Amino acid sequence: MARFLEIVVATLLVVALGVVVALFLPANRSYTHAVETNRPINVVFDMLNGFQRFNDWNHMKIIDPTVEFTLSGPASGVGARLDFRSDNPRIGTGSWEIIESVPGERIVFAIDTPTMGHNKTMRFSFERTGRNQRNVEISKRYRVEYGWNLIGRFAGIYVASNMGRQVQLSLRTLNNALAGIPRVDYTLYPHPFQVVDIPARNVLQVEVIAPLADDGVAVSMTNQRQWMDRVMTANNLVADGPMRIVTLDRSAESYTFIMQLPVRRSDAPEGASSAPSVAELPVLDVTITGEGNTVAFAQTAPMRAANTLWVGPAPGLQRVRDTIRAWALVRGLVPEPGAQGFDDYTVAIPDMLSPEAEFQAFVPLAAPLPAP
Repeated sequence: MARFLEIVVATLLVVALGVVVALFLPANRSYTHAVETNRPINVVFDMLNGFQRFNDWNHMKIIDPTVEFTLSGPASGVGARLDFRSDNPRIGTGSWEIIESVPGERIVFAIDTPTMGHNKTMRFSFERTGRNQRNVEISKRYRVEYGWNLIGRFAGIYVASNMGRQVQLSLRTLNNALAGIPRVDYTLYPHPFQVVDIPARNVLQVEVIAPLADDGVAVSMTNQRQWMDRVMTANNLVADGPMRIVTLDRSAESYTFIMQLPVRRSDAPEGASSAPSVAELPVLDVTITGEGNTVAFAQTAPMRAANTLWVGPAPGLQRVRDTIRAWALVRGLVPEPGAQGFDDYTVAIPDMLSPEAEFQAFVPLAAPLPAP
């Protein structure tokens, strides 16, 4: 009996000591880590202000590829919410929701996870840094409250080692994802971006390698357009839309591209060169003649593309397409691998260097990134 009482007393003393220690432990814990990127601050903000690229800064999918995500609320900003469910005990069931969003400054997520604690938040803060303030420091802070949960206070001792590793890995992965986005701030671009469906088309096309010096591009385009005009006249065809220039390659000396001109029979209605699919396009029997004539008839497949307007000289289109790519990638839209993009010229070839020239710029899209 005496031995039993000794054990009880010892146990009570240990418990009492534990309670006393717990009372002096912090009622909340936090962990902060930061990385630096050279991408524009607005691009970084957009990357995190929603869940389109969630898998690029959260590792639930790595821990459990079968984890289920459900999105609700707006696509971005306050109210955007992601609920998750997994049979893996390391993940369990919970949610992330944006509760504060200040452009260029911070984004705060309320998170609900099976781990101990309540009022859990994940805060991303952004601060310009580096030479000429051109870089951005991304700071990520996890915070959790335990209140009077004394066991939770003991669990908080391991926040830095457990949650800290996740925070660090998350920021490294985010930085890698940002490195794949063109270094351009699309939020400063004066015209809106959109995703459009491009129909199948009947076109005359020709590949061109043009020197960049001495107006070589304009001269080459003019010469090839003359060949196209001859083919249209010989086959009773007319142009049915603007000239499209599909970029293949650009070096310091030359520009390689494909000229495409949509065509229809002269007696067909306007727009007859396009259809939802190649199978629905009108059949055209086109005969190509003339020595040195490399123009060909083709039917192009439908596609989806990110698009915007460009007003300015044609050489600026390359930068515009990079801007489109940045906008698309942040939203989980993947440009077609290897595709340089294409542009519709709504101006005559002699006017393509005018500051008032207008073009529609496009970047073809592959399948979007897997949704969270």
